[in-house]
Amino acid sequence: MSKSCNRLLIFAGILFVLQACKTTDTGIISYDPPGRTTLTQPLDPHQNHARTIGVSETGVWASNEFVAGRMSDFYRVDGDFYRVTIRPENAPINWSSWYSFKLWSETEQTIQVELAYENGFHRYIPKLSVDGYNWTALDTTEFVHDRDAGTATLTLDVGPEKLFVSAQEHFTSDRVYTWADSIATLPYVEQSVVGQSHLGRDIIKLVVNATGNPDAPMIIVTGRQHPPEVPGALGLETFMNTFTGDEPEAVAFRARYQVVAYPLLNPDGVDGGHWRHNFGGVDLNRDWRDFNQPETRAVADDLLTYKERGVFALYGLDFHSTIHDVFYTMNKDIPTNIPGLTDRWLEGINTILPDYEIREEPFGVASPVAKNWKYHTFNNNGVTYEVGDNTPRELVRDVARASAISLMREVLKLEQAAPGN
Repeated sequence: MSKSCNRLLIFAGILFVLQACKTTDTGIISYDPPGRTTLTQPLDPHQNHARTIGVSETGVWASNEFVAGRMSDFYRVDGDFYRVTIRPENAPINWSSWYSFKLWSETEQTIQVELAYENGFHRYIPKLSVDGYNWTALDTTEFVHDRDAGTATLTLDVGPEKLFVSAQEHFTSDRVYTWADSIATLPYVEQSVVGQSHLGRDIIKLVVNATGNPDAPMIIVTGRQHPPEVPGALGLETFMNTFTGDEPEAVAFRARYQVVAYPLLNPDGVDGGHWRHNFGGVDLNRDWRDFNQPETRAVADDLLTYKERGVFALYGLDFHSTIHDVFYTMNKDIPTNIPGLTDRWLEGINTILPDYEIREEPFGVASPVAKNWKYHTFNNNGVTYEVGDNTPRELVRDVARASAISLMREVLKLEQAAPGN
């Protein structure tokens, strides 16, 4: 069994991961459950009814009535011990078990809350907030993760002030749209809509381009296919902010090249508090071959217009999150349009952040994920850029900024090395 699978066993529970983590006949590690398909699947009608539930004897209340909330049931087990049941949008499903709910009490008291999952296991360290904007990870002395049972039990002080308890900090579609609107005010950034999600939310596109040439060579960025992967969304935001910033590399890059970005492919799943899927009940990052879902189809159709015009793709990045930071790159023997660019890019990150440990895991390009579709379409180097679930947020931003600067430097070096320069 691979090192990646061993790490998952430690974290997520032995039985589930033994079922879900395997090496395929193509040599690709798969975290997909049995029965995966990208044809639209029904959602569980009992998964996440919006409601507020109170226990009259103790005056303790819980609610999922907010964007990205996820709580299927709440009840008192005994004494000061309560249970929150959390169901996925449908199953089978990957183990990214998202939860988010509010707790409060009519009187100040200390309670224990067990997080119990159906079709999944506990994964994320609980985050707490009183305003939904500022978050603190629950101290490890205040929760117990039972890996055999796949549950977690939290010790919490509750009172009249509502307390958010969440797998990760909230990073809803509204935040992404607001951020996109803000950078679209820059003269060299253009925002547009390439399609709609299942529920009619916009699939937005951002183009960073000061060249005056819509066919300038491009870097392709995609993100937020999987709702709980907030650290990846934070990394993408910083990555794009670096390309739009005042760094000398960014100014020089924008004058010659462009970035084409689709930062939010799954707005329905994000706002619906989904574990993994869109509102078609599908893992979007497995739909880059058949394009059964409107979100992936809209982005692919838009990118194919660049292919038809012969636009050169410099690099492709797809932002995600997993247990720790890792760059899922392409096998070194796969021919690309700029040989060796990935190695030079990663080395450049370490030049900027010498104390940062680069984890690189190369794979083939057979699986139907976004990185591989970009390669087969444009012959570019590519990466699935995974940000660790628990990577300190300042480090997330530092690495994303270094990644952007290093990539710009390496691309600009290519121009300097061209004949006649």
